[in-house]
Amino acid sequence: MNTEQILKYDIKQCLNLIITGKNADVIEGWTRLQKLESEPIYGQLNNYESILREILNDEIKNVQEVSKIMIWFSKYLMEKPFTVHPISNDIATMLRNTEISDMSHLTMILQVLLEHSVYLPESVSHSKLCEAIVISLSTFVMPCDPKKISEFNDNATKVQNFLKIVRSKSKNIENDNLIFICLQTLYRIISDTKQKQDPGPGLAAVLQVVEPSIIPQAVNWILSESHSDAQLTQALKVLCSWLPKWIGDRLSIWIMEFILGLEKRHKYSILIEVTKAKIDVMFRALSVPVFRQNASTIIFYILKRQGSPTLFQSIIRNTQIVISFFLMKEDSESSKECIQNLVDIMKILTLRFSNQRVCNNLESSFPVQPRMHIIKEIWNEHVWIDEMEEIEPIIESPKTHLGKVGLSNLGNTCYMNSVLQALLMTKQFCYEVLMYKPLNKTDDQIVLKKLQNLFALLLYSKRISLAPTEVLLASRPAYFLPGQQQDSSEFLCHLLDLLHEQEKSSTINGEANTNLKYKDDREINDISSISEEGASIKRWTTEEDLSGSIVLERKTQSLADFTHGEDLAQVQELSDSHSDSTDSGIQSVGGEDTSTQVPLVHRVLGGKCKITYQCAQCDTSSDNTDKFRDLQLCFPEEIQENQEVSVQDLINYYLTPEKLTGENKYRCDKCMKLCDAQRIIKILHAPTYLILILKHFRYDFDTRLRTKLRHKVMYNETIQLPVSTSLCTTTENYQLYAAVVHSGYSMDYGHYFTYARDSKQNWYKFNDSYVSQTTFNDFKDLKPPDTPYILFYEKTVPFEGLYDEDKPELLTLNKHLQELVANDTTAYIEELRHQAEKSQRGRHNSILFRKNENSDDENPPPSNCRGAVNMPASRFLY
Repeated sequence: MNTEQILKYDIKQCLNLIITGKNADVIEGWTRLQKLESEPIYGQLNNYESILREILNDEIKNVQEVSKIMIWFSKYLMEKPFTVHPISNDIATMLRNTEISDMSHLTMILQVLLEHSVYLPESVSHSKLCEAIVISLSTFVMPCDPKKISEFNDNATKVQNFLKIVRSKSKNIENDNLIFICLQTLYRIISDTKQKQDPGPGLAAVLQVVEPSIIPQAVNWILSESHSDAQLTQALKVLCSWLPKWIGDRLSIWIMEFILGLEKRHKYSILIEVTKAKIDVMFRALSVPVFRQNASTIIFYILKRQGSPTLFQSIIRNTQIVISFFLMKEDSESSKECIQNLVDIMKILTLRFSNQRVCNNLESSFPVQPRMHIIKEIWNEHVWIDEMEEIEPIIESPKTHLGKVGLSNLGNTCYMNSVLQALLMTKQFCYEVLMYKPLNKTDDQIVLKKLQNLFALLLYSKRISLAPTEVLLASRPAYFLPGQQQDSSEFLCHLLDLLHEQEKSSTINGEANTNLKYKDDREINDISSISEEGASIKRWTTEEDLSGSIVLERKTQSLADFTHGEDLAQVQELSDSHSDSTDSGIQSVGGEDTSTQVPLVHRVLGGKCKITYQCAQCDTSSDNTDKFRDLQLCFPEEIQENQEVSVQDLINYYLTPEKLTGENKYRCDKCMKLCDAQRIIKILHAPTYLILILKHFRYDFDTRLRTKLRHKVMYNETIQLPVSTSLCTTTENYQLYAAVVHSGYSMDYGHYFTYARDSKQNWYKFNDSYVSQTTFNDFKDLKPPDTPYILFYEKTVPFEGLYDEDKPELLTLNKHLQELVANDTTAYIEELRHQAEKSQRGRHNSILFRKNENSDDENPPPSNCRGAVNMPASRFLY
């Protein structure tokens, strides 16, 4: 190393001792630095700035030494008026990365910045520094000791003065930008709904920097930026919590403007919630003269606006305490005026809530008489009443919301409604749909977007029911005639197919992040769907004609695809001889996925299985593997309808090796002829959520209709799924969480509804627009013609708490969904208000539903959606 490098290294070693060492190390570091400074070669070092930047970006344990280090470096730094990256940016990094427990350490650093212009050149932006200062201010907690409180306020004032000076030295545009950044940072901090404790009141110093004339504009900006109600509530709560801690005059102006802005926007529920949460804190501000001066106007305004009876008792209790223990012990004009105002407000509230028991004795405890002319003025002013509290009692509604939202029947669309409610209760699926973000502007996952909107409204809407028109239009198969009864399992299959195909297409064609590649499902031929005559056998649907198929009587029913590469020819030969021997009863997701990211459908619902065909003559085996997303369980032919069979029995039967004999013989390539064989299905990977479809139907050749089997089924709440590994066979445990039920004696007509439970083990019945609370026993006691058809099971403790809640916090969703929910809530309240006005005028006294909802939805749907096979639908939307 040359001389300059050696000297730079020695200086850094000294500084590292100072910023990270113990007391003795700090002393040694400064001593060694002074010795270096006295050496002749010291003047040969040119780049002191780079050393300081490195130190500021390193870990700093002794923050109290930073101001001294900056003073030391100021002798060797050159001012750079036009630099793009000023040293103040590095100081900002240091403030963000360093834990500062004492505000005096922050103010010492800021004082050095003011005293040495090399750190704050006037022609340079210091917005990052100001942002870091605001963040740092929020971390300081108000101490309890009176002397410490005084020091805290003094230091906060010093920070405030620093921000004012930096702002005054900035150019006009930069001046405004600094204010905006400071306020934006402050609001982001105080509106954080996930913070464990409120930000420190020292942050109120930032509010003092803003001129009073600008405050209304700043508050209007906050309220107009479409921030969620939860964020606005949290922000106002924090501001109010500072009232008994901050003596500056601007805080009260900010709070008052905030309140007036929320009033103007009819956000009374926010104002009521803040009052409930901070009423005790605000009354404490009235007990201390220095805080009372600025807080009283706000508190009196809040109290006289109260229209919620739930707050009345709390207000009385706090009023009596503050008058008796604080105000009456003072002999000041401020305390006397405060007592009079509180008495006036108490009189108003006793008139508003005259039915409250405490009102009879309250007036006798007043220390002064209320001023009746003031009472009359306040009486005519507007009061805060929660929008829903104000409107809903006027409207007679036989329904209870239960926190669940129903789906309107759009004309025999119960097959869709039942499936959508079950998927909504599939927690990981629901979460991932809600958290979906388009890869780019051309992302064409239409179904997923529509499903995301519907899920958000189903979880957060205040309505009793919603019309899923957009999802219907986006996902209804072309061969599903509008208004006709359809098969719910087929719709589920089609919906999942659309989601899978659109995600695959969006990723392959997507201009976004992608190294993702999906194998085209179509390269895997659907061999099992080829009949002896070469005709395709469709998945079991409501409208199809199955008169020529005997597959319905066999063990397995779905169109699975288990062919890969070299196995293709063999299975084709097999299929030529017997149409259904490769039919596994598993709904395939698609071919092998070579992507680094598993698609949504398979990630949540997908499993993997292996099918082995073993020739009984030569003992040769052939294995095929594929992914699946549901298992279709048939009833063994030998079981009579009066015999009870459990879901676990059907799973065990499904996985029992099947003999292939007679017409179902296996064509062995080695034997070169049809041979007796057996087919073995093994689960290689168990899905997180297991969908089981129970085949309760058989084809009646006489009537050419699918009639319903009447087997007695025990619907196990918990089941076990055997999983084969290379070493052994293990079991995965599952618990039932949802079931789509078919009501009716034939698949060609009837009705679907869903049972499902939440994370708290509460069970609900989703019957189109009607949602009711029920029990698991009610589900188990179902009797024909009400038959569970699609069962949804989830692994026990699959996520270790990741999806414990039934829905994520609204604030975690994207802005579009937050706006969607907010707009829906606003629209609903306006509709309720309009309906209430009609009711008051005697025009109507009915339940309000969304436009285009069926009026038949006011009562629980009947047991069928249409009476007979050929009966036309009553009405539908398309």
